[in-house]
Amino acid sequence: MGRKITKTGGLACLAFAAMGLLTPAASYAATTIVTETLSAQVRPIGKVSVPANLTLNAAGTTFQNYSGTLTVSFRVRTTPAGNGSITLKATGDFSPAGGPTIASGGLTYTCGAATLGSACSGTQTASTASQTSVATLPASACTGGGGSCSGSDPNTVQVNLTLVNSPTFKTGTYSASLTFSISSI
Repeated sequence: MGRKITKTGGLACLAFAAMGLLTPAASYAATTIVTETLSAQVRPIGKVSVPANLTLNAAGTTFQNYSGTLTVSFRVRTTPAGNGSITLKATGDFSPAGGPTIASGGLTYTCGAATLGSACSGTQTASTASQTSVATLPASACTGGGGSCSGSDPNTVQVNLTLVNSPTFKTGTYSASLTFSISSI
């Protein structure tokens, strides 16, 4: 019927394939290697956290001061020539009016040992006007990992609060907010 088969063409393809002349183009690809240099600017930084609420309690005897302990948790990194600090400031006085007041010096605190740096010393008086010390952090300080860094993660410092309990206060529930700040240089 009009169809002709040529055997020599198939043998020629087979011969070219055996000599490697019909190999795919991908086997002739080139490889290029490049190098990328990465850099990161590692800066001093800090993060501080405290529980959302703390209830101050009196010891049960008549007009005994209110007290409570707050754990301040923090992570920090300071520069070799720098330092850092943790401070607190009352954002306002107790409300509603007629109860304890921060402005009159009624809220004081002491600090327990810090796992990094130095806790405040002596009795501090909380203020609505200025920040007061909770801890100072040294140069080249860092949280966690051991070695030149602290072995603790996070680091902590205890703040032992005392609130005056005066017979002149009206009965009721009073609240105030404290702001804790961390700085690192």
